[in-house]
Amino acid sequence: MLIERLAKMYVQWGAPKQSIESDRRRNRQIQAVREFLEIIQKTGENRKELFEVSQQSKRKATKLSYLLLASDTEPAAVRDSFLRSGLLFKGQQNNKPELLMWLAGTEACARGIHPYIVFLIMSAYSGLEAANSEFLWLRERSKLQNAKLTEYIVPGDLTDNIEEALSEPLRFKRTIRIAGMPLAASAFAGCSLYYIEQILALVGPIGSFILTEMIAAARKRLISDEICTAQQAFLDLYSRQESESSALDKGLMTGMEAFEESSQPDPDLIRTTTDIIMSAEAKILKATLSSMSDNEIASLLRCIEPIAHERLLSLISQGRQRRILTAIQHTDNVTGEKMLRDAQLFAQKLLSSYAPRNLRPGETLKIPELLRNLISSLLGRE
Repeated sequence: MLIERLAKMYVQWGAPKQSIESDRRRNRQIQAVREFLEIIQKTGENRKELFEVSQQSKRKATKLSYLLLASDTEPAAVRDSFLRSGLLFKGQQNNKPELLMWLAGTEACARGIHPYIVFLIMSAYSGLEAANSEFLWLRERSKLQNAKLTEYIVPGDLTDNIEEALSEPLRFKRTIRIAGMPLAASAFAGCSLYYIEQILALVGPIGSFILTEMIAAARKRLISDEICTAQQAFLDLYSRQESESSALDKGLMTGMEAFEESSQPDPDLIRTTTDIIMSAEAKILKATLSSMSDNEIASLLRCIEPIAHERLLSLISQGRQRRILTAIQHTDNVTGEKMLRDAQLFAQKLLSSYAPRNLRPGETLKIPELLRNLISSLLGRE
């Protein structure tokens, strides 16, 4: 992703020129991004602190970024805010890379992307050399800041079966992606350090930073019963994934037999449903979830990517999250057709949440065009 961003930048502006002034500007820009990471991690969900930081910022783009995050601006509205401010122009080549960097960082934060990933996205705008050096800086910072995990074992289903589960690393990694980092970290919080180290090696350097941080937080936040519940939910998701050997066997199936027996999720369905969740307004999404049962939400989680898991779960109380995890454990294997129906049910309920109580005949719903098209596409599938 970072390489793609840099490639597009070089096409538009050319490779960064080396000069004393450009080096100073780049160093100032990198320092601002580091401060951004520190502040986002420090303030968390504290909007008041973010607003205070925005008032202290001198540069317009930085001030606007903090203000938008402090006001909990929807991701789709971030670009419009930059355009209305006069800082950004519609013609891509008319914009300075620094402004696009702040736009990209603000959009990513608004979408709930982890601060480490946001930092790497923003640092990529300073060039390949800077992106690489900032990655190394982030790695060292993470090592210093993350509390060293100690031995802490919570007996449970995953604790008893993790050695066998790790014997199929691809299947295990796939389960982490489906479960999402928050659930995975909660499950791994009760595992032995020996196995946690193996898991961290599977998710790569950035993933290991994030997962270590989340495991440490989960151990402070959750009691043993909650960790057991997360373990059961993760192991249940793992057991539903096809083993590597059976996946290879299925790849040999041909013709109608493969068509009839395959129950693999449709990537386009998952992508569309995820885009709907990431594009919908938070308050509308929250109202939609409140109208859905625990089983319906559990079914919906099968139809979306991990980033959408995080957004949905952030809008649900911890008590209900536990009930949903329990519902996931008791959910049978589903077919692609069932997943489509679950996603369409959610889309219909989302439309109902957008509809005002006194909607007049012939009056259209006030839904952003992008979201409207996504919902129409989903509901039109058969």
